[in-house]
Amino acid sequence: MKKKTLLSLTGLSLFITVLVLYRVNFVKGIRSWESKLLATLIVMAAVVMLYIAYKSIIRRFSKGSLKKEDYALLFDLENKEQSGEMEFYFTIEKPKNVVFSILNAKMETIEVLQDKEFALGGHIIRFDTNALGNGVYFYCLQTDNQKTMKKMHVQHDKMTV
Repeated sequence: MKKKTLLSLTGLSLFITVLVLYRVNFVKGIRSWESKLLATLIVMAAVVMLYIAYKSIIRRFSKGSLKKEDYALLFDLENKEQSGEMEFYFTIEKPKNVVFSILNAKMETIEVLQDKEFALGGHIIRFDTNALGNGVYFYCLQTDNQKTMKKMHVQHDKMTV
């Protein structure tokens, strides 16, 4: 449905609804059952037109919506501070090339862990943090149509009190 038609339909239904409600509620002369039936039918028609306009608007906005199967889902790490070997988990709905890398706090790539085609389903990438110093790092999953980064804290020596 064209935008102009949609706006005209919405405006007309609102106008009819307001007109009928004004006539029925504020004018004292309406007492016959035919008048009340006619007012009810007009209000119902206006509500149906509003519903059709609403559905058309929703359909129009959902045309450009994202498809879940086109994107990978990268999960958060379970522990706030990491030490030793850690596991990164992600899922994809269809086979695609994935570049998985570790970045420092300045967003510079430290190491590319994987750069290959993955099959659909869940995948785990393991990484040993002993080569990294204590601090904040990012892990990044990149495909042809997305780039997702999440933060991780590396803490090797935990102080005990």
